[in-house]
Amino acid sequence: MNPVTNPFAPGAGSQPPELAGRDELRETIRIALERIRRGMPTKSVLLVGLRGVGKTVLLDRMRDDAEAAGIHTMRIEAPESRADT
Repeated sequence: MNPVTNPFAPGAGSQPPELAGRDELRETIRIALERIRRGMPTKSVLLVGLRGVGKTVLLDRMRDDAEAAGIHTMRIEAPESRADT
């Protein structure tokens, strides 16, 4: 693929032109959040993957989805280079 026109461009949370293939996961999160809102138990979700695969972008989109549904959110970052003792 031409590197100039390739839509994949990893960049530390930069929003891609399309968030493809994540609808099922976003729906799972939507259901979990709605269950929590109703005081019902739900399963946790853990996002893991190599650097640049879109974890931060996906978390930002899930936060946007939650805010759109009236759920207040907070973003906290924990840099790897900082160690509290």
